[in-house]
Amino acid sequence: MTKQKTQKQLKIAIIGSGPSGFYVADALINSGIPVEITLLEKLPCPYGLIRYGVAPDHQKLKRVADTLNDIAENPSVTFFGNVELGSDVSLEEIRSIYQVVVFSNGMPDSVSIGIDGEQLIGVHPCNDLIGWYNGHPDYQSQVFDFDHDTAVVIGHGNVAIDICRILSKSIDELRRSDIPESALEELAKKKISHIHMIGRRGPVQSKFTTKELHELGQLSNCHVSVDPVYLQLAAPCEEELNDASNLIVQKNFKVLQKYASDFSVVNDAVKTQISIDFMLNPKHFMGESRLNGICFEKTHLEGLPFKQICKSLNQEVEVPCGLAFTSVGFKGALLENLTLNEPKRTLAHQDSRLIDSAGIVHEGLYAAGWIKRGPQGVIGTNRECAQHTVDHILNDVPTLNRHDGEGKAGLQKLLNQKNIRYVTFDDWKVIDKKEIENGQALGKPREKFVSVKEMLACL
Repeated sequence: MTKQKTQKQLKIAIIGSGPSGFYVADALINSGIPVEITLLEKLPCPYGLIRYGVAPDHQKLKRVADTLNDIAENPSVTFFGNVELGSDVSLEEIRSIYQVVVFSNGMPDSVSIGIDGEQLIGVHPCNDLIGWYNGHPDYQSQVFDFDHDTAVVIGHGNVAIDICRILSKSIDELRRSDIPESALEELAKKKISHIHMIGRRGPVQSKFTTKELHELGQLSNCHVSVDPVYLQLAAPCEEELNDASNLIVQKNFKVLQKYASDFSVVNDAVKTQISIDFMLNPKHFMGESRLNGICFEKTHLEGLPFKQICKSLNQEVEVPCGLAFTSVGFKGALLENLTLNEPKRTLAHQDSRLIDSAGIVHEGLYAAGWIKRGPQGVIGTNRECAQHTVDHILNDVPTLNRHDGEGKAGLQKLLNQKNIRYVTFDDWKVIDKKEIENGQALGKPREKFVSVKEMLACL
């Protein structure tokens, strides 16, 4: 205790209030040193991926926010929402106020496939749809034409499964989620009867988790099928499948085998058909101004187990469709004066410490979460990543404490001077309460405000 009283309080700003940002704050609170932590968030609401990335029909996953609330309520933590770095305040201003700045602002952008026709009407990156049906203010101007019988989702991961599930569920089922009413009105008009979920590699290389893959086949109005030919594995794939470290893939393969056994089953005309297709690489989107199909090339795998690469078979397959979503990865936003690793735009770092293009460390700047390691893992993965970052901050404390910082008092003064309307965590609780009340009136978990203006209007 005596040692802690003599220690200088470390002033830390965390950019982004998703799980990574909160877990960094939690690790700092439990570090044993005196800290003053500011969570800086672009939107008036916290939680990031939990609020705007987790599928709206997966309400149990969103309950992680309850544990994050306890962190936000800690006396050492202050939330400043509706404050955007680079627009409202510069990095230079933040660095002058805080001794430590931790970037945990995620990877908000979708990776482009980079093929002809990607600009056609009807072709959308997955983030556009996810942000739209999750009520993110930045995506509410998006327009989707659901008046087609066939849609294609390119990608074999959980995000692709989320999209398939939302597109195939009945509107009555979706009404039990927190999808905003404005999005439900559009989804109620959907005429999609067949969804192709397509990847360029094989079933052993897909990135699904078993729970989500299995859940797809449990939907009441959905029939999932896999062509059995895709499950006839060459020797390298067999070796990958049977490897002791590949337990998830082994479980997935059993689910896919079940879907393959239903391949020849006549589909009830009322049900949405989901076809999971492998070994097809998108070559170009077809159409003049609007999408009317996608040209794929058949692929095969070459190389040793776990080192196989896709090769073209020089055979084309056309899939007619009027709607397509690309789900092939995420990348970080452009950040001024910081070095990024392309193409994923992760922040260049060495042991969580940001570095410039010459490898020189930016003193006091750190990264955590996806912006540090890329779009990998589940929500809980961010806790270990955050602890790793905090461990390095603690190692640097003697150097960091050479500098003074005003911390939250200085930021508050700066924002007031600039007439920037910031949102406190108490303000957020008012918004949160109103959303829940509005949702209860509609028989939903919550009805989100879909614009910053609406959020601020209830304060």
